[in-house]
Amino acid sequence: MPKRVEKATEQISFLRVMNKKKAFTLIEILIVLAIVGMIIGIGIPQVQRVFRTNLKSSAAKLSGLIRFAYDSSVVKGITHRIVFDFDKRSYKLEVSPKGDLISLDNEKAKKDAELKKSLDQDKESEKPPTFYPYEGEAGKEMVLPSGIIFDSIENISIKRKITSEIAYLYFFPQGMTENVIIRLKSEKGEAGYYSIKVNPANARAKIEGRYIEEK
Repeated sequence: MPKRVEKATEQISFLRVMNKKKAFTLIEILIVLAIVGMIIGIGIPQVQRVFRTNLKSSAAKLSGLIRFAYDSSVVKGITHRIVFDFDKRSYKLEVSPKGDLISLDNEKAKKDAELKKSLDQDKESEKPPTFYPYEGEAGKEMVLPSGIIFDSIENISIKRKITSEIAYLYFFPQGMTENVIIRLKSEKGEAGYYSIKVNPANARAKIEGRYIEEK
């Protein structure tokens, strides 16, 4: 058999083998894709369940700190506050050495002569007092679980909704706090929302697994 014919025959055989291998590889790819699809289909509900659990536990832990801050403020006779940091996804408890009543709306506080008179404030005491971290475990900065963030903190009393930077929730030694709704959510929307509605009279927190709107 001439050499050219032999080479041509070898090339044809090689191409046939390659074609068979390509077809086999394509089947393997399809099988792998099918398996991956099944894994994803099973995995997504599991991921949602994990985020939902983290949302619920975060709301419960935060509501516990709210109640603690309220009780501590009354017992110690000094103003407490929880500081919410949206960027860090964290919150912490701070205290003031004074028992001053503080308003989140500074302009309103300046104009409210009756409030100033009742608290017997002078020019020096009108300045916001300095706050310090609460001593012990309760004063440590707490970070939300991975994938969980603050959606918003809404002060119903002064109609202010904060969605970024820093927000505060104050507790006063007179046995008062603020009428607020704290909303948590999963960062990518996998598990929806959890909301904490704080009762200003006793700091009891109502937790719901949804986005609460003030009526």
